[in-house]
Amino acid sequence: MRGLALLLGVCGVVAALLAFKLVVPMIPANASASSMAIRLGLASAALLPGVAVLAAMQLVQMAGRYGTMAFDPLAASETRFLRVNQRIITNTVEQLAVFAPSLLALAAGAPAARMPEVLALGAVFALGRVLFWGGYLCSSDLRGPGMAATLVATLGALAAAAWFWLLG
Repeated sequence: MRGLALLLGVCGVVAALLAFKLVVPMIPANASASSMAIRLGLASAALLPGVAVLAAMQLVQMAGRYGTMAFDPLAASETRFLRVNQRIITNTVEQLAVFAPSLLALAAGAPAARMPEVLALGAVFALGRVLFWGGYLCSSDLRGPGMAATLVATLGALAAAAWFWLLG
């Protein structure tokens, strides 16, 4: 079951990247679009959906604490929801710590014509985090598709950045 969930997550990532590639027009490789400032600006904007998901997770955690009056995480009065949601937040921060610099390095090293893929990776990362969040809250066994989507986006950005910087 877990293997199938991971496979579905990876297939979903590939489908999302292909769909995004078809929908987003190619950015022309003229002087303004190929400037470092524009590419890094676009990559920074591509990080915003993932950061927005993290902010939503934090708001839900704060609302959960307020609703249960479990303000002290060390008092052992947290509900299962609060404990699981905190793990989700922690994992998302850990994932962003690898994804964000990888995406920025990719945008800085890749040609301007590759910016749609950079934007697609940002969208896939955010979607993966939402799937991970929802799946994990339902059952730890259901977090696989979201984790797979996040992993593919993160490792894809890291590998592509390394490719362009080392071999490109």
